[in-house]
Amino acid sequence: MRSAAAGPHCEQGLYALALTGRGDDAVGRPEKPIPDPVNPLGILAVSLRNGRRDAGFSYAVLSERTRSISPGTLQRAASGAVLPRLEVAQAFARACGMDVAEVTRLWHAAYQGSLGGRAAGRARKPEPRPDLVNDLSGLCAALEELRQANGAPSFRMMERRARDAGKDLSRSTAFRISRGTAPASTDGLEAFLVACQVPPRERTVWFDAWLRAQRQVVRARQDADGREDLKQIEAVVSDTSRGQVSQEAAVRMLRKAGFDAMERYRRFDAPWTVECLQCAATLRIRLSDVVLARASCPDCPMLTEHVREAWAELLTNPSGLLSRQLVRALRAVTVLPARLQRDHLGVPVFVADRATLRILQSSAWHAALEEVLRRHIRRPFYLDVLLVHDYDTMAAPRNGQRLRRLAKAAGLVDSPLESSPRVQGQGRVNSSASNEAVSGREAATASGSARTAATAPVSWKPTSNSGA
Repeated sequence: MRSAAAGPHCEQGLYALALTGRGDDAVGRPEKPIPDPVNPLGILAVSLRNGRRDAGFSYAVLSERTRSISPGTLQRAASGAVLPRLEVAQAFARACGMDVAEVTRLWHAAYQGSLGGRAAGRARKPEPRPDLVNDLSGLCAALEELRQANGAPSFRMMERRARDAGKDLSRSTAFRISRGTAPASTDGLEAFLVACQVPPRERTVWFDAWLRAQRQVVRARQDADGREDLKQIEAVVSDTSRGQVSQEAAVRMLRKAGFDAMERYRRFDAPWTVECLQCAATLRIRLSDVVLARASCPDCPMLTEHVREAWAELLTNPSGLLSRQLVRALRAVTVLPARLQRDHLGVPVFVADRATLRILQSSAWHAALEEVLRRHIRRPFYLDVLLVHDYDTMAAPRNGQRLRRLAKAAGLVDSPLESSPRVQGQGRVNSSASNEAVSGREAATASGSARTAATAPVSWKPTSNSGA
């Protein structure tokens, strides 16, 4: 043991002995000089030698205190020629009463400086980045990098560390994880992290990486199942012997769904540039979504909403040019969903009685409607006002009943509801309003026949109602 008279000068002498290699162990053999005492590996060796000499232990006594490490292994750890395993350096420090955290820091510096005991000329491996992990292979690669950064402990040592912490990690499991088999659960992942001496506060990022990788596996499985399902669906609707949809059949399906093709059809599940027949918006959809009734135009509801807002504003007579009679007639009708095809905006209006029809056949209110539409629809269009009516069941019973059934199928209501007005910003519009008088037996339209206006798609529903 060191005498009580030992002081700072004696410690400096011990450091000098460690550098020159003139210090002796308990059996009188001098230790070899440290090859390079100023590099990180040499600094670690100097620290271990000084700690042993301060404690006054021989390597044999030190081996007894560590209980599991041989004297030769301990002596090589302080030789400065090879990098010891991290657990050896930590056991050396604990047996000598040294600062284990400081020795651990010196070991990591030595590991980075010697690249894990490999030649210094080789490229340095990157630090493990669990925050960049997206799949299971990346997770396994990051875990192996973590193991290497921890000193590449043996799988037996990892098993012992996990067992000491109350975790279950066999040598074979640790080996499979390091070779690319991802942990099956978070418990297995935590056991591996414990074996790599990852502090609890640093394990959360690894758990997040494991969850991301598992979600990616689920998505890949779902995508594979979805592709198989789409193949079966395409085989059902296909018109060729190969079980695929032809160009002509694809265009027919597309037009039936309310779209027009802007490019050639490529594949059942490939994006396809189309144009909405309702509002002329351009979008990309898949034929598989069309077949499964999952394709819809996002602009059509916006157009309907804009027309509804414009009609609600029209009922407030903002310009003051509409007579009371016209305002009452406008409040008594129901506006159907508008249709913007190319640059023609068709606004169908359902009229429930003959008197209202006679009032609205005048085009005096078209300019006011155009003015409010200009503030809500910000794209050029020509305005077509379409009057659809259903009243003449006495003069033409069969035709009147048919129009009534069509009106009900379009979702018309018996008593319109009041709408609240809302005004938006100005927009530039080119409009041309036209309206033709119709006889008492046929429906009135501004740019088409009563047959065309009354046979609106059954999916139409009234978008703006105004009560008297």
